[in-house]
Amino acid sequence: MKILVTGINGQLGKAIVNSGRKPYEVIGLEKKHFDLEKFESCKDLILNLKPDWIINTAAYTQVDQAEHQKEKAFKVNAFGVENIAKVLSSYGGKLIHISTDFVFGGDKSKSYLTQDICKPLGVYGASKLKGEELILKLPNAVIIRTSWLYGPVGNNFCLTMLKLHKKYSEEGKSLRVISDQVGCPTSTIDLAKVCWEFIEKLKNKDFESEVFHWSNSGVTSWYDFAISIGELGEKYNLIKKPAKVIPISSEEYKTEAKRPSFSILNCTKTKEKLNIEQTYWRSSLNEVLQNISHKDF
Repeated sequence: MKILVTGINGQLGKAIVNSGRKPYEVIGLEKKHFDLEKFESCKDLILNLKPDWIINTAAYTQVDQAEHQKEKAFKVNAFGVENIAKVLSSYGGKLIHISTDFVFGGDKSKSYLTQDICKPLGVYGASKLKGEELILKLPNAVIIRTSWLYGPVGNNFCLTMLKLHKKYSEEGKSLRVISDQVGCPTSTIDLAKVCWEFIEKLKNKDFESEVFHWSNSGVTSWYDFAISIGELGEKYNLIKKPAKVIPISSEEYKTEAKRPSFSILNCTKTKEKLNIEQTYWRSSLNEVLQNISHKDF
């Protein structure tokens, strides 16, 4: 069976390729080979390779920049993804597509179910939601919404915080981190496993396209996450000592795009479908930090 993974320069794409399972033939594609904005080029490549599955991690993810590049965000996250799904459905191929908690408005006080009403607060979330809607019109697609994704490589909050803890502790400065946005971090190592579990579960059958959720378990804020990264970074000798972290409000840290203040994802549907359990976010953070080397940040 042939599995094509897009966006392998990104943190999740790398994790999926690195955890590839035998006897599958896993083909990883960088943006220069598979650019979602180039519809015909993507179509030709898919029809040439005829993968049984595509795991699509490629996306336009510049949340703030998207506010000024709406056309580009929708071209990649909505219409580029629809293009992939249409080509796959032309010969019976299947798709796993990664979506986001940013499709929600953050106005709930308990975890979001897959069927809850979506109210994206910005262009990025709206473009990802449109991609979901277009894919759901076609068969054999698994959409996995995830939240606060991070891992041992790539651009993410964890590696950024490690750099800042190191720098600020050496300079005797304090880190200011938002404390009024609540969610749950998701390890790329754990999400990659879930992608492979879906393929194992669904490889021999056709199915209706559906939305699923996956994150680690528990609840935290960016502020508490930053403190934990510093504590565990010191424990694993990635930094000498953590910087002091000061909580601030979203109002004090203005961004172009508004973020949901609450985005816990209810993952019960996925747990029951795959017969798996979530790992508590701090346990996964331990694992990720043990996979980081000093050259990664």
